[in-house]
Amino acid sequence: MRVARVMAPHAMRLDDAAMPVPGSGEALVRITAVGICGSDLQYYAQGRIGELEFGAGHILGHEVAGVVEALGPGADGPPPGTAVAVDPAIPCGWCRFCVAGDPNFCEQLQFFGSPPRPGALQQYIAHPSRLLLPVPAEWSPGATTVLEPLGVAIHAVDLGHLSVGDAVAVFGCGPIGLMIARVAQLAGARLVCATEPLPHRRAAAARFGATVALDPAACDVVREMKNQTGGYGLDVAFEAAGSESATVQAIQTLRPGGTLVLLGYWKQDQVAIPGITAMRKGLTVRFVRRMKNTFDRAIDLARRGLVDVASLVTHEFPLEQTAEAFVRAERRRPDVLKAVIRV
Repeated sequence: MRVARVMAPHAMRLDDAAMPVPGSGEALVRITAVGICGSDLQYYAQGRIGELEFGAGHILGHEVAGVVEALGPGADGPPPGTAVAVDPAIPCGWCRFCVAGDPNFCEQLQFFGSPPRPGALQQYIAHPSRLLLPVPAEWSPGATTVLEPLGVAIHAVDLGHLSVGDAVAVFGCGPIGLMIARVAQLAGARLVCATEPLPHRRAAAARFGATVALDPAACDVVREMKNQTGGYGLDVAFEAAGSESATVQAIQTLRPGGTLVLLGYWKQDQVAIPGITAMRKGLTVRFVRRMKNTFDRAIDLARRGLVDVASLVTHEFPLEQTAEAFVRAERRRPDVLKAVIRV
């Protein structure tokens, strides 16, 4: 089978690999599409995220659509021929975090594309059948790949503990930021303020529930957001840009007692924030660690048409053009919201 490997920062190569054989409890899955995530782009550009670093030949990709080809011994998941979304996180199931209901903190967690676990930019994978979630056959593979980041967005909103009538800010309108805006609206937010420097993303923010979408290069976003609440400040702010300046602005926009939810990957491990301001406001700060038991909810929201996952996919590339796809996604041009590799 064919595989796309990262050989060095900004260097991608197609290669041949042996077909996987499903083991006990596993299924053979034919990959149909893989979405390119911001974390994939950071690995691609830097070869690492924080302390996680990979060597030459690593395979990225964790937003995955596929079709079940065969079941291995003892597998009782979806039968062959079923279109599925693939949960990329494989928790052990028995550590203290898994037992406590927090599999996203699993001590032995294996996650697609996160070293040392290879990702899904290959034609076939063997995967635990219990982590394959059936989706409607009429859905496009590209739309199915968006379910994983939608699950992350749902988890982020869960951590924000929104109340009906809350005022919310979203910093960064990439796919996850856009879906946070929509999920926050569904959760009862009366006001969703978004900030994003790219015009096509600001336009998308309006479609995904943002009351106002601001250009941080053209206005004082802190002042403008506070003005939307009569100067009071916002209840919950989501930092989905991975930007130090956006993190500072998020803290400044929040009201006393507000909540800051951080899910963007900063380019460096340490950032400077106004700690005394955050302390005096008595802010609650929560960090998003992937998703937590939200995949079923993501599928249900998409099935009911409450979140338009298909519209986020703006560009598709064949596996042979994976290198070009990563270049276009990293540059976000022309007008890329979500780039998907069709396998």
